[in-house]
Amino acid sequence: MELALRLSLAGVFLVSGISKARAIGDSVEMWATLRKRFWPGVRNLDRGLAWALVTVETVTGIALLIPGRLAVLGTAAATALMAAFTAVAIISALSLLQVKCACFGSAKSELGWRHVWRNLVLLSIAVGALVMTGADAYGSLATDGIVIAVAAALTVTALAAFFDQIAHILRDNW
Repeated sequence: MELALRLSLAGVFLVSGISKARAIGDSVEMWATLRKRFWPGVRNLDRGLAWALVTVETVTGIALLIPGRLAVLGTAAATALMAAFTAVAIISALSLLQVKCACFGSAKSELGWRHVWRNLVLLSIAVGALVMTGADAYGSLATDGIVIAVAAALTVTALAAFFDQIAHILRDNW
């Protein structure tokens, strides 16, 4: 179970980091919005902050793949990041700040309640993984357990990465 949770987080953070790198302009715009609201006197940090987030997400995703202490650090980082992302989504959903969601690359919609719920699910996965993370993550699993963990992780990653598109399809067809 711990491996499935950790691999799910790794997939989410790696896809998110790579997607943000491919559409860095949208991440820069997201940071500009946040900076203007919370640090109005600070200038010229948006691009650097966008690339820093790409780096942190990617490094977190890689750390989650490596058993032992790096997995523990990666899980702690993933939990902290998901808590921060959830807080920003709540602030945006309450209309205190309209932030475009550059969660998985290009920003097509503003952060809203659906992002809060998605982030809360991912945060609960991160907390669960943090509680369960141990040094012998792969050694005690049989091959079928690893296959199931990878399949679960791929499912969670796909659902998170395509969350906005799935929400639009469901909204438009129901």
